[in-house]
Amino acid sequence: QRLMVREFFSFSALLSMVVLAAGCSDGSPYKPVPVSGQVLYQGKPVSDAVVTFLWTSDSPGRSASGKTDAEGNFQLTTIRNNDGAVPGDYAVTIAKTDAGGASIDVSVDADSGTYGADYEAMMEAAASGKGMDKLQPNALPEKYSSAATSDIKRSVVEGLENEFVIELE
Repeated sequence: QRLMVREFFSFSALLSMVVLAAGCSDGSPYKPVPVSGQVLYQGKPVSDAVVTFLWTSDSPGRSASGKTDAEGNFQLTTIRNNDGAVPGDYAVTIAKTDAGGASIDVSVDADSGTYGADYEAMMEAAASGKGMDKLQPNALPEKYSSAATSDIKRSVVEGLENEFVIELE
């Protein structure tokens, strides 16, 4: 009988660990894969530009964004900082604040998964092609700041490197 009690408690402990491990996941149906790249304008790296991959696939998905560093390099964020993008097809927009523009907050808090104050407005403006100039003046050609006028398309594929060089004219 003692052996049975010990086996019961061992099984209970194992079951508890499985339940806790399942509870530790973020519960998101989206499974991003790493996506990085570089933005060039007239052959030169573009720093401090917001790169947005807007979801265009038929299946459920989510858009992703990132900001370029001094060498024009970026990593995309969907849920957690630099986690990448959900595999699928995207329209890409790129906007760079004019030096005189005010800063916008499109950050993602790594612990809570919450977005900066301007994230939703930026996503809506990028998707509709209206209002980006109201968020901030663009230092790049305006056509790249709207999904309606940007001709940049990319596909993110699970199992591939997903590193994109985006050259603007």
